[in-house]
Amino acid sequence: MKRKFCIAMLAMVLAVSLSSPLFAGKTKRPHPSKLKYDPLELTTPSYEDIELANGMAGFFVEDHEIPVVNITLIVKTYFPDRSKYGLNEIAWWVMRNGGSESWPSDKLNEELEFLAAYIEIGSGGRSIGTVRTDEGNLGMSISLNCLKKDLPRVLEIYADLIMNPVFPEEKVEMKRKTMLEELRRKNDEPGEIVRREFYKVIYEGHPYQWEGTVEGYESIVRDDLVAFHKAYFHPNNAIIGVSGDVTKNEIVEALEKAFAGWEPADVAIPGVPPLPEKVEPSWNYAYKEINQAYIRIGHVGINANNPDRCAITIMNHILGGGSFTSWITERVRNDEGLAYSTGSRYNADPWVEGAFFAYAQTKLEACSRAMQLIFEQFEQMRTEGPTEEEFRKAVDSYLNSQVFDYESKSDVMERLVQLRFQDRPLDTPEKDMETYATLTVEDIKRAAEQYLHPDRMTVIVIGDAEKFDRPLSDFGTVNEIKLEE
Repeated sequence: MKRKFCIAMLAMVLAVSLSSPLFAGKTKRPHPSKLKYDPLELTTPSYEDIELANGMAGFFVEDHEIPVVNITLIVKTYFPDRSKYGLNEIAWWVMRNGGSESWPSDKLNEELEFLAAYIEIGSGGRSIGTVRTDEGNLGMSISLNCLKKDLPRVLEIYADLIMNPVFPEEKVEMKRKTMLEELRRKNDEPGEIVRREFYKVIYEGHPYQWEGTVEGYESIVRDDLVAFHKAYFHPNNAIIGVSGDVTKNEIVEALEKAFAGWEPADVAIPGVPPLPEKVEPSWNYAYKEINQAYIRIGHVGINANNPDRCAITIMNHILGGGSFTSWITERVRNDEGLAYSTGSRYNADPWVEGAFFAYAQTKLEACSRAMQLIFEQFEQMRTEGPTEEEFRKAVDSYLNSQVFDYESKSDVMERLVQLRFQDRPLDTPEKDMETYATLTVEDIKRAAEQYLHPDRMTVIVIGDAEKFDRPLSDFGTVNEIKLEE
């Protein structure tokens, strides 16, 4: 009986298998490249505005999928005096790691660990699309994540830390020592050197190219942090976003209770100064005894509100931003085998202009060859532009990657907070999707002609020039950068 049952089951499996397309002869299937899909449509989950009695305002996104609540609050700040550059970084670190009088750091951390919650403080800048935000000098972000059942307790700690930090002296000294050590070792990594020196040239004289000094770090005292907090930390100077397993009424009531007593005040934040006049093209070199050359080639980019931003994004995706399929990667890495890490970025900035740059990390004896190939891709993009097929693949690839920006409602909430912080339209992502759908290859060619300038490039090379395949002086007058030992 058992044997008959097994035979019957085997016959059934074979019958089903043989009836499937795999065994049904030569069934014609379309090539993946011929498959047709409906246009990608992304819709931002609905959100509601919230505003507290003390003037703090922001956004709420309801999400009952899991019993968790996320809160992000950004306080608008500004660059410190140049002589105390680094103050903002010390302030946010000590604020989180110093705690408040009611919640000193050890007690605070133990409580959060027990509740499986977190409260983190960092720079307010975060990338949105191609936006490059400044490193923590224009905003401070305070984030919370906890289970819904623990929200009253965690929110109490969160609000107290925001309103009443103590900035203990020993924490100020701890952070200062860390930053001084980082400053001492700032020339250890050639990748960091080439980044820093590039921005020092294209943003010359602007706060975007400032860097900390030993004298500056040593001059920062606790009173500076207290004054920083007093100047900026007011509810009417903050943007808040909440997502999670609560209703709007529940969270507004909870926030009103937690932030009771936090008083609004007049906060004067100046506009970010404009960039200096057009930077002249230059060749810059710093000696470092390494077995590779680190190269960065570029110029000032665009503002985030530039109407051609989407066309520029696709242009750069084809040029060097599209991973292994981009022109620079194909030519320098795949065809010539000159660099493992190479490509380009065209960054926007919400306040002034970002930066465009191509980069490569190559062997010393191929330095000039790698640069030549990169410049050739610049010229080809300007004079010929991409093919229709390259354009279409780039748009599809870029749009498909944007799906991950909509993975969670907390991501949507954070994006709304960032857009408000940057004073940009809240529907920017949706408008961008509409723009990408209407772009043509001619738009990309026009963007390349208008926004890609091979004759204005700032070139930074780090390495041992005696081992380069050609002297840099063959290309122009070289400015030698002396690195501190």
